[in-house]
Amino acid sequence: MKKFSFDVQKTVAYWVEGGKYDLGVATAMLKAKKYPYALFMGHLALEKLLKALVVKKTKAHAPFSHSKRHLDG
Repeated sequence: MKKFSFDVQKTVAYWVEGGKYDLGVATAMLKAKKYPYALFMGHLALEKLLKALVVKKTKAHAPFSHSKRHLDG
């Protein structure tokens, strides 16, 4: 399988920024008492931050999966 090079720092920044944004949305939804949406966005934020850690640690793209089992490796 051919490996493709990519910018690890840029990819980590992508996931971190997405996670921060989603956490902000989760906070806004919580303040608006939209609890299911707050929970969903909080989950999404956590997933993106875990993907940032995976990329930083492994120097490889994060899995395409939404399963945290694949991220906590």
